Amino acid sequence: MYFKRLITAILCGALLLCSSIITYADAGSNDHSRDNIIITPQMVCINRAYSNLSINSAGLAQVQCYVEGYSGTVTKVSIEAELQQYKDGDWVTINSWYQSSSSSRLTLSKSMAVPKGYSYQVVADVTAYNGSDSETQTIISSEIDY
Repeated sequence: MYFKRLITAILCGALLLCSSIITYADAGSNDHSRDNIIITPQMVCINRAYSNLSINSAGLAQVQCYVEGYSGTVTKVSIEAELQQYKDGDWVTINSWYQSSSSSRLTLSKSMAVPKGYSYQVVADVTAYNGSDSETQTIISSEIDY
């Protein structure tokens, strides 16, 4: 009789411990929906990067892309940017630019006139170099309808 109670108590304790571990593991999520969890890789050379697009009322598209590598480890950075137009169900590159720098930071700023009646976006491949090693991240701006 005592042996049965001891086994039951141990099993209940183990179940209680397992359920608290599962609850603890999920406690960091504000939204308990598994659909909203995004896992992103940690960059080792690229510290910060962005790609922005704006179009003024006259149809002048302003492209601005930026990359910043970790200071002290990055020896060169580069940006390859494409201005894309959504046409006939596909994104088509209408202009592209490349720029590089032998420092840890770089801003690419370009502008061009675009026709009305389309959606536009910028796709930028930013790269940071640490000697012969490199790391590239593709960044897509928000879409803009003009």
